[in-house]
Amino acid sequence: MNLKQLINKTTYGTIGYIASEDDLTRIEQYIVYNLKILNEFNKIIVATNYGGDFQTQNTQIWKKYLPECIILDSPINRGHNFGTADLDNLIFDYCKKNNIEWLCKSANDILLQSGLLDVEIENADFYYFNGFSFETIYKNNFDLETLINNHFTPQTNFYFINVSKVDYLNNKDYLDQTYEQVKQIDNYNGKIWEYIKNWSCEHFLADCIIRNNLKKQSLLNDQQYFSLFNLIKNYKIGDPSHKNIMINGVCHFHFPSQNIIIP
Repeated sequence: MNLKQLINKTTYGTIGYIASEDDLTRIEQYIVYNLKILNEFNKIIVATNYGGDFQTQNTQIWKKYLPECIILDSPINRGHNFGTADLDNLIFDYCKKNNIEWLCKSANDILLQSGLLDVEIENADFYYFNGFSFETIYKNNFDLETLINNHFTPQTNFYFINVSKVDYLNNKDYLDQTYEQVKQIDNYNGKIWEYIKNWSCEHFLADCIIRNNLKKQSLLNDQQYFSLFNLIKNYKIGDPSHKNIMINGVCHFHFPSQNIIIP
């Protein structure tokens, strides 16, 4: 089947951080760009944390284009890594509580194009983009097959998951414990993975998929995987989140002043 059939019964959950009027302007631009695809989803959930008093404006913008969307505002903001994990949990917990079966977890800086609807998929519980960098390729001897077989680091800014088959996403007790730990670190640089091994939302997501024995499928076919692999290898791209690269109608458009690359 194609992905459109799944999308039509899926809830789209997006997260973001708002700290300025510029952030609000950019979010509205992204909504307008994505609106045709967003309307294909069964329901929309928006989870946000803030660096200022922007809750009302943010809600008004989303409701202007998607009147039935669910707004989940986080009462706390624990910074980039912890804040992201908290927002992911906020959406996931809402889905569990309301018996939502399928979630497309996304982020506010994701662009969507119609090609996404035509992606061919097989029956699975989890559809994803694997995150990898030039370093990952180097560690796998510059061999794509070796990388595919040995490296599973699903990107957390866009994936589909059958929530009904999962116990939890990010361990809240562990998040609280490690948050208290980093508060005690002098001159903490914000890169928690440099202090606590395997602390990343990608690692938590991979653990969730493995722990719950979910059947997984990449959203890339072999040729697309090969093209992306060569792009990252040839240009020595060090960021595994594939920013500003359009793949199958999905782009993590983190740098709006820069061009989009199509492998």
